[in-house]
Formats: sequence, C-alpha cells, structure tokens
Amino acid sequence: MSCSNAIDATGASIVRSFGTLAACETREALSCMNGLAAPKSGNTVATVEECVAAFPTYACTDFFNGNPPAACAPTGPGPNGASCAFNAQCTSGYCSGTKYAICGTCATPPAPGDSCATSSCGHDQVCVGTTTACEPEGAIGAACDDADPCGDGSSCVGNDTATSTPGTCMTAVEQMSSPCGGNTLAACDGTEGLFCGGTAGAKTCMSITYVGDGMPCGDLSSTSHAECNAGGCYTKTGVAGSGDMGTCKADVTDGSPCDTALGPSCQTPARCVVAGSTTAGTCTVPTGAACG
Repeated sequence: MSCSNAIDATGASIVRSFGTLAACETREALSCMNGLAAPKSGNTVATVEECVAAFPTYACTDFFNGNPPAACAPTGPGPNGASCAFNAQCTSGYCSGTKYAICGTCATPPAPGDSCATSSCGHDQVCVGTTTACEPEGAIGAACDDADPCGDGSSCVGNDTATSTPGTCMTAVEQMSSPCGGNTLAACDGTEGLFCGGTAGAKTCMSITYVGDGMPCGDLSSTSHAECNAGGCYTKTGVAGSGDMGTCKADVTDGSPCDTALGPSCQTPARCVVAGSTTAGTCTVPTGAACG
C-alpha cells in the first residue's frame, strides 16, 4: 500500500493502516528507500519516476486491487531460486516466502489456488482467509462466494453457503443512510468509512468508529461497528471476523514483539519475522542487505 492508494474521501484507509497521513508518508518513504538500496534490484530512481508518470493511465479498479502498470512493477536479474527481499530483485517480479521472513526466494508468481500461508499473493489477487489461498479479485458481475472474493469497492450479493449458491459481485454502497445488505443489496463501502448496520430487512449504511489501543472493536451492536486506528482487532483466538467483538492492538514499532495470529502486527514496512512453526516474532524492517 502507498499513501496515495490509502487516500479516499474520508481518509479511512490511512487511519486503519497508519493512523495519520504524516505517519504514512514516513513509513512509506522508509519502504521506498530500502527498496531502492537493495542489491541487484531493478527498482531505481528512474523507474520510480516512470511509475509516477504512469499514474494518470492507471484504472481505479487496478489501482486499488494492486494491479499496477508495468512501470510500477520493475524486475531484477535474480532467477527463480535466488535469494531476495523485494519483488524487484527477481526476473519473475515475485519474491516468495517473505510474509513472515526477511529473505525469500525468487519464484513464479502464484496462480489461483496457490497457498498464501507464508507468501504474499500476486498482482490483482487476494489472500482468502478461509482457505489461505490466493484468488483473483472478482470484477463487477463476476460470480463470488467465500472462497472467490470480489474486488475493491464491490461486495458479494446473494451468496448462500447452505445451498452452495454463488453470489454476484456488485458495486458497494457509498452513501450514508442508503439501504444495504441482504440477498439483493450490496454491502457498504468500507473504504468510505461505512458499514451496513441496523435490523434485518431495514439495514442502512452507517459510519464506522475508529478507536485506539485496548479499546473494544468489531461489531459492538447492530448499529455500532468500530475499527482500529493503526492497528488490528483481535479476539482471544485470532483476528476478529464478521459478527465478532474484539480488542484493538496497535501496530508496534521496529524491534518490538509481534504475533502473526494473535497480534499485534508491525508498522509497515516491518515484517513480523518468526522462527519455525511459532506465530510469535519480532518486527524487522527488510533492507535486502541480509539476502543473497
């Protein structure tokens, strides 16, 4: 994520990911500089400028679904199997195994259905929590279900797990107080700071509340939903899901303890580096110097 693709009408995505625009700019600058300094990287000041120049041609759907133009996805000399910390070090444009580690290996980008347990997904893909698999983000009108999600700014309408009936990706509702939810109406657009609340059959879009570390979060009532300011919402067993109430854990600074399952997470661009099968680790900023 960049500060620019976190910007929206409400600033909701910046609040969730960084807390403030200033924090976003500081942490993203660190990520950019470390990526440029990585050895054998195809990412250069010139490619950054080419990427900036390509932004006016960047479709909004591709922008928010992480499907950048070629100028924004430089490649390097590393063949598959070579050590890497960043995608731009690889000829494939994909560094595998870096979700919870500083170093990974250059590899072919994941195909739909490939595991995202320890690796990030490729462009225009999302890691589905229920299956821990990479799947393409559905366009408006595409079939969808719990394992086949819709893209940014849309929601799955009509999916019935009891009868294995898929739904259809529809544009999310963007207006406060508009009807939402159910089998025929889309959910509200979370990037606009909205959630679908109220009683069954009469739900409307309402404002999300943003709370700090240690505060209750998730679905607090039928008309109250809270998300975390620069942090994540966790229950005793993991990330809070739909219908859950949890507690906010603020993202922690470089060098701090973290936990990939129970939280807290790390401030971007640090990764929660773990050892073996444990979920507990330490927040570490990747530089590429330790890889290769």
